Amino acid sequence: MLELKKPYYVSFLHDPIPRVVDHSKSSPGPGSGRGDRAGYTHIRLSGDGALTFAWENGPARSDGRTPLYAQSVNVYFHLTDFVVAISSDYTTASCAYHATRRHEFEAHLYRPIRIFHTYRDVMVSRLNAIAIPTRESPRWTRPAEAGAVQKSLEEAIREAVLSVRRNLVAALITDRNTQDDGSHYQVVYDQCSPADWAGKP
Repeated sequence: MLELKKPYYVSFLHDPIPRVVDHSKSSPGPGSGRGDRAGYTHIRLSGDGALTFAWENGPARSDGRTPLYAQSVNVYFHLTDFVVAISSDYTTASCAYHATRRHEFEAHLYRPIRIFHTYRDVMVSRLNAIAIPTRESPRWTRPAEAGAVQKSLEEAIREAVLSVRRNLVAALITDRNTQDDGSHYQVVYDQCSPADWAGKP
């Protein structure tokens, strides 16, 4: 895990793994196609990565310049709104139900969570590359210039956060599509007999 420079703070948190599976619909998921019939898992990356700044100014020097520095810069990423659904066509005792449940939890909860947490170091690396004034090493500015300096630094940090978020979302989508391709589904289907997958006991 990369060490984060002060005054940055980065948090990557995810919701608890759900204990309850939605077993109420024959065709779970947002679509009505066969691909959504057995199971569907929903996750969401909250917001654009919450970002807050706390700026401070100190007393002016004899030349009129004041020390501008960041007390803290906080970045939050949150993986949330977990829902796992399995078709009601399969009883909870069936092979098809358990094969689908294993796939949904491993492919669409545990894998995304692992991918999600790898991006903490990516975010830390991007932030560490942006030099920001601190209490120990402030930026001495004229009062009329302080606002522009602060805005420029905030924009650079905000773009770094948004860039990491875009890449993270793309990685999660790519992995979801990979885990749901034909070869991966075949592994799931091979765990049970055709009669099990026919459902509707």
